[in-house]
Amino acid sequence: MIDRGGWVNIAGKNYFVDEYARAAGKPFISAVGGSDWFLPLKCERDFRDAFNQCPPLKAIVSKRAKTFNTGKRVIRYIESKQPVRGNNEIKKLISRPNILQNEKQFFAQQNHYVDIYGYCPVLFVEPSGFEGTGSYSSIWNIPPWLFDIEYTRKWLLQASIEGIYKEYWMNWDGDRIKLNLNNVRFILDDGIGTEDDTNLTIPDSRLVGMDYVISNLIATYKSRNTLITKRGAIGILSNESQDATGTVAMLPGQKEDLQRDFAKYGLLGQPYQIIITDATLKWQQMGFPTKDLMLFEEETADIERLCDAYYWPVELIARGKDVTFDNKFQARKDLYTNVIIPEADSRMEQFSRILFGDESTIEIACDYSEVPVLQEDLKTKAEARKAVNDYCQMEYDAGLMTKNQWLEELGRPPVDDPEFDKYKEVSNGRQEEENQTGEEGQNEGEQELPGPGERQN
Repeated sequence: MIDRGGWVNIAGKNYFVDEYARAAGKPFISAVGGSDWFLPLKCERDFRDAFNQCPPLKAIVSKRAKTFNTGKRVIRYIESKQPVRGNNEIKKLISRPNILQNEKQFFAQQNHYVDIYGYCPVLFVEPSGFEGTGSYSSIWNIPPWLFDIEYTRKWLLQASIEGIYKEYWMNWDGDRIKLNLNNVRFILDDGIGTEDDTNLTIPDSRLVGMDYVISNLIATYKSRNTLITKRGAIGILSNESQDATGTVAMLPGQKEDLQRDFAKYGLLGQPYQIIITDATLKWQQMGFPTKDLMLFEEETADIERLCDAYYWPVELIARGKDVTFDNKFQARKDLYTNVIIPEADSRMEQFSRILFGDESTIEIACDYSEVPVLQEDLKTKAEARKAVNDYCQMEYDAGLMTKNQWLEELGRPPVDDPEFDKYKEVSNGRQEEENQTGEEGQNEGEQELPGPGERQN
């Protein structure tokens, strides 16, 4: 767990926020007089509690993970983007990272951790006797709230992991387990660290600064639950019987009789729907209309702030009838283009460097070309590509472009072959024929024109 905690004063005594929460047996701390509840988001346990207790946050993060998983992971060359044949060991490792998870489960978990905590520690297990060879028998995502880092505090200008991180630990079942420094790597979110120490090397969680949003949402659901289950009396039936001396008090047992009689009435499942009584009673309404609390408006506003933090379109969450099909289609299209694909590229690039090294020419990438919502864009790109190809074909046939220049027009790297840098030779015979035809046409034209002083018959 990366220490992002702070101190709070409770009844004159200082508590570390996470320490107090654990001691109290609940994640909430009291901000004012024990009645106003607030969830501080300072460390990994706080982020985990927010995910577990805030339904909109859980929905958004889970939807993002499923959307990431709609891509097909392929091993390809970095430059040409062409698939790599072979690499069966890597393909097997990706399809079954460990004994408990398949490919989609592993990467869904990883994306959950990155979205919630800002990073995901990944443990690469080497088979016995193959230490340091880059061969792995399994891969595990380590829960960030169980993970600790000991820093060297000399992270600037370091060229190796050992220069930044001194030791890794995992707290599991009461034990503190030391992990091999060379077998743990990080998948980081595209954010920054804002701590005043070496935590700068780890991006902040997207939940940092969302304390009030998360607290408001949880409080909204708690308030609605209280209104439904413990709203108290809905009104008062008071005695209005009077005589010459004033109000006549009820006789002993009359209140209980009225309560029993009143319990028989209701709209559903009760024997009576209309009250008939000879008692003089007055009704006084109690309770508070839920619409006046504006709980739903507060919930909507806070969910929109969460959507902003995770770049999730509000059109793609459970909303009212104001969202049309076209709105959702465009929102889903923009989501892939501007959020999912760029973030997936970043995360898979980091994963590829761990597996293959910084100098590798191959990578693992997510291919979203088969996603239905992007098919229209693919059709447009295909038409544009055909137009470029037709243009380049014409230029090449005219001897105005090389094959490598053709490739560059298509956005592909040039080929290291001298033949691809040559211009196509244009037939001289055709050119001479065109010139000859032009000369004959000119002679015929001269013969048709009358000479000076001549008359045409």
